[in-house]
Amino acid sequence: MDKQKKINRFKYIEAFSEVVDSGSISIAAKNLEVSQPAVSQLIKKLEEAVGVPLFVRRNGTIFPTDRAESLRDDAKQLLMLLDKIQMQLNYSTSNILDTLRISATLSVTNEILPKLISQLHQKEPNISIYTNSLPIANMSEAIVGGNIDFAFSTRKINHPNIVCKKLISAKEVCVMPKTHKLSSKQNLSILELNNQKLLMTSPSDRSYYYHRELLQKYKIRYQKILETSYSTLSMSVIKSLNALSINNVLIAELVCQHNKDITWRYIDEFIHKTDFYVSMPPWLNRSVTERLVLQSIKKSLATTLKKLDIKLEIDK
Repeated sequence: MDKQKKINRFKYIEAFSEVVDSGSISIAAKNLEVSQPAVSQLIKKLEEAVGVPLFVRRNGTIFPTDRAESLRDDAKQLLMLLDKIQMQLNYSTSNILDTLRISATLSVTNEILPKLISQLHQKEPNISIYTNSLPIANMSEAIVGGNIDFAFSTRKINHPNIVCKKLISAKEVCVMPKTHKLSSKQNLSILELNNQKLLMTSPSDRSYYYHRELLQKYKIRYQKILETSYSTLSMSVIKSLNALSINNVLIAELVCQHNKDITWRYIDEFIHKTDFYVSMPPWLNRSVTERLVLQSIKKSLATTLKKLDIKLEIDK
């Protein structure tokens, strides 16, 4: 098959998607700005090519078959990707993307992304936003592969075709039930963790080794009752387990805002910080879209960052 025929195949997919969504040949033709016979011909040739009916005609109305319904999402994803490729070819840094695809680690997805999405919608109500949560190891592939526009993570992504910027650096704190005896103190010493029940991060988190070495240095004896890489999970079971958890202060504060049964305290000896990064393809660096995202982050976290006395790295 020559190149021209390969390119033309997308016309069939475009016509198919419009007819499935609209349920009408005439509406699909209007949306595509072509004649009704042209759309009918595209659908007919597509059905001939695949060898199965994709639509049922009944009393002047067209209905998608089960096979067509099963292809609906794949067709939309393909057209979205084609639009994205075209947009990147024509993109000007002075334009805001119509669609934003955002990925984030789980704690960011749960606690920061809702605030960010709300701000983005307030500033640009017509933007469509798609989100997912990927392991940090998979984020770089997704950015380079053109599957996401912005990735938020707690680990720097190093890749020659990715721009990665540090947003926030947050100290680590001890999270506990408000009924715990240590909650009566404003600041804690690591020695007060002795003989306590602790919820620990997993070895996949770089802070795991820092915590372990520090506890060993001060000869702290403790009961480890949970090990998990999900900080929001550990904080959700703190009260029921009457245990302590070490988490970064930003996520801890955001969780405590909607969970009034837990609180957090600084530990004098804990100087380790968790960094938050935003990553993007080079063509989005210094664009209006990036500025919109960064401004929305700043606005959505302003009150919390002020309380914690944390400055955004992008403001320094």
